[in-house]
Order: sequence, then C-alpha cells, then structure tokens
Amino acid sequence: MQSIVSKAFSLLARRSYFSKELIGKLLEKGYEKAEVDALIIRLQNEGWLNDLGLAERFVARQREKGYGPRVIEMKLREKGGECGVLIEESEEALSSFILKKYWKDWPEKREKVIAALLRRGHSYPLINKVLTRIGEEEV
Repeated sequence: MQSIVSKAFSLLARRSYFSKELIGKLLEKGYEKAEVDALIIRLQNEGWLNDLGLAERFVARQREKGYGPRVIEMKLREKGGECGVLIEESEEALSSFILKKYWKDWPEKREKVIAALLRRGHSYPLINKVLTRIGEEEV
C-alpha cells in the first residue's frame, strides 16, 4: 500500500482539497484515523492545506457564476469549508449578473427572473431593489 504522505500529495497534485475532504479520501483508502489526523496537521503547518484560502477562492468562483450567499454557503458546507468566510451580497454584482443573464427576458418575464434569482440564493429585498433600479434606468 502507498504511504499516507505520498497518497496525500498525489491527491493534492490533482486539485486543492479542504481538510475535511482530504480526511475523507484518506480514510476511504484505509488509513488509520490517528495517522490521517497527524498528517492533516502537518500539511496545514507546512502550508499544503489552507482551508481559508480555498474557501475564499471557492466563494469568488461561485459569485462569478451568479450564485447568492445562501447557495454559496450551502455548497461550502457540503465541501467541508466552514471557515467563516464572509459572504456578502453586492448590489452591483447582482445587477451586473441580471443584466448579463436575463436582459433579453426583461421585463416581460419579471416573475420568472425573480424566481430564478431566488433559486440561486439571492435575497428577495435585494432582488426587488436592483430590479426596480434597473427598471427606472431603462425608462
């Protein structure tokens, strides 16, 4: 069986992992819990695992895809990235996303646009505020 250190580096060479994800992968491969925990601490101390940095990059990618804070937080928890990363909802980012993605359907399908944005995790008060502002600018 491959050593735990070489297996961990083999996994990390492919992509970045949250500590929780890497622990799960190594336990699946049959390594002992105490051995895995010791390695995770070592990798964090040496800078090979950085949950906070990975969480920040993950949040930025999800924002670019147009997801709101609720959906991003849920996806982050699923991956094991409960790092307390501040996820704010920006009015500018939301209005930019709406204009890029839904401009052709606006304003005939206002309700559908609102429903789609709610499913992506945006808050209704902010959606309404941004859509009202866009509507006023259009006139």
